[in-house]
Order: sequence, then C-alpha cells, then structure tokens
Amino acid sequence: MKKILFVIPNLMHGGAERVLVNLVNSLDQKKFDVHLLSLFDCGVNRESLKPHVKYRFIFQKQFRGNSHFFKLFSPEHLYKKYISEHYDLVVAFLEGVAARIVSGCPDANTKKICWIHISLATKALFAQGFRSSEEAVSCYDRFDRFVCVSESVKKDWLSVYPAKSPVITLYNPIDSEKIRRLALAPSEYPMNDGKLSICVIGRLIPDKGIDRLIEIASRLKKEGIGVHFYIGGTGSQEAELRSLIEEKNIGDIFTMLGFLENPYALMSRCDFLVCASYREGFSSVCAEALICGIPVITVDVHGAREVLPSCKAGQITANDTDSLYEAIRNTAMHPEILAEMKKNAKMSTNRFDMQKAVGAIEDFFLSLF
Repeated sequence: MKKILFVIPNLMHGGAERVLVNLVNSLDQKKFDVHLLSLFDCGVNRESLKPHVKYRFIFQKQFRGNSHFFKLFSPEHLYKKYISEHYDLVVAFLEGVAARIVSGCPDANTKKICWIHISLATKALFAQGFRSSEEAVSCYDRFDRFVCVSESVKKDWLSVYPAKSPVITLYNPIDSEKIRRLALAPSEYPMNDGKLSICVIGRLIPDKGIDRLIEIASRLKKEGIGVHFYIGGTGSQEAELRSLIEEKNIGDIFTMLGFLENPYALMSRCDFLVCASYREGFSSVCAEALICGIPVITVDVHGAREVLPSCKAGQITANDTDSLYEAIRNTAMHPEILAEMKKNAKMSTNRFDMQKAVGAIEDFFLSLF
C-alpha cells in the first residue's frame, strides 16, 4: 500500500476542489493510504470527504495576505513545519502556493507530482505563489511529474516552462452517477416565466466572465428577446456584479441565486448552460451540464474542445463578448437549433466515466514505483 498526501489551499466550491474530493474518495483503499492537507480549513467540499480520507489543515481560517505569509519562509522550512512525516507520494493538487510547499520535500524516496488546472501561459501567471519566476523554476524543477487537466493546458505549460520531468494529461474524475441522481431532485427555483432559461454555475470572480453575460443580457433585453439567466455561485465579485445588474436594469432576467448546494437540480431544468470564462483549464461545469443532458454554449477556453469534441451538443465561440452574444441570440431566435443541441446532449450523458478516469490516475500513481 502506498501512502499518498494531497495538498491544496482549501476545499471551497471551485472545480479543482470538487475534483480532488471525487478523487480521494474513489481511490482504491487496498492500494492507497490517502491523506489530504488543506492550508485552510474552509469550504463546502470538505463535508463530502469519506471517513477513510485522513484530513487535516494548517490554519482554521483564511487570512488577508496569506500568500505573502507563505513567501516569508523557504519551501524546505514550510514542508518540515507543516508536513514532515514520510509519504511515498505527495501531490500538489494546485499550482502556486501548494506546489511551492511540496517542492520543499527533502526525501529523495518521495515522489512529487504537481497538478496543473489552468492555463499558465505567461511568466506572471507561472510565478504566482512564488517569490519570483526564478524561484518558481527552481521549485518546479524538483517535481518528478506534472499532470495537466487538458491538452491545451499542457501546451501552455510547456510554452512557459521547459519541464525537465515528464508532463502528461489526465482528465478530471467526475461523479456522473451522483450528478444524474441529484439532477432528479426537486428544484426550489421554478422557471415559469416563459423565457429561455440559461444556467451559469461558478465562482463569482473576474475569470468567470459574469460581467460580459450582464452586458449580453442587457443587449438581449433591449431587443425584446426572451431569455432569463440563472447564476449559481458566490465569490469576491458578487457585490460589484449586483450593482452592475441594477445599473443595467436587468434584475427581472438576471437572477443571482447565491451558493447552490445542489446546482444540478437547477441545471437539468434549464434550456442550456453558458460558460463565459476568460480562463479555464478544463471546464468541469460544462461536462456536468452534458451529464445532466443539457447543451452547452461556451467560449473557446482551454479544454472546451475536449469537452465538446464535435460541438453537436453545444457551440464553441471565440472568446469575446460579441461572439458569445451572437451564439446565445441565434439559439434563442431559432428553436430548431436548440432542439437539435438538446437531442445530442441527451445522447452525451454517458461520455464521462468516473471509474475509467480514476483507474487511469491510479495506474499513473503506481507506475511511479
């Protein structure tokens, strides 16, 4: 049995955090002794951890300036202080601070893996969480393997960092069975205003592009096109977005629902899901929409073409506001387009196999020894 530790900043409601919980819950207990270290003891996903996962944390709450705090100390000091015990395998499940800490492991017998979840195509993004680009290179050079969540993320990673160790792509394990079960639960948000219902699920942060959906909703309202956006999620940009909704006078067609314990009950009852993100690694929420049997309209972010390889169950547009607006408007104006996408989405519900994805990750881990 291999003793494995995963390190992540927190277990908030983001996609990477949800993916990690799916993974640690599903790893074969006869093969792996699974440990999880969260830098901060916060987030709804921690409640979903199964009892066999040995969970611990460093700080109970997040605090302002925490990224600067960790930079005060060397990776070696941080590893010794917060991890110290021996593991066969240590995984930094996010780039940045978690990777910096794991890179400080002094044990040559411990395999170190870094999981890359998002595009890091510039030196500034590459160096986030480190004191400098030079320190980032020095730390990343200590890893034995890198795992990217999509081929496009891998391409960007290699463009900014000529890795000395192998870089592979492994797709996120998504609990399809659970999603389909939750999708059948009653929704507390009935959509009965006669408008086309559009679902958006994600953190309310600048990267997710909710601001341009507000602009699109405003333009569609002025044209008299009947759509209603339902936004599930919370985040640092919430107050700013609510002010913008009020300024644009679209509160009647742009509903902010806050955090949803079960977003799939809403998702499965909408006409389609939209991803407006400026940056993604592999949009888990787009895959989850297909599992729920609803089509997806997404801008061309990393992983989009791997989620929608044929685009028959949705559309991929250029990553700009006008292109996304045209796609949503065209779908709203032509019911036959939406009907065809819905038919193909219903046929895509079994594309994402949880056991297959976890099995590939288990095989990868064991191949290191």
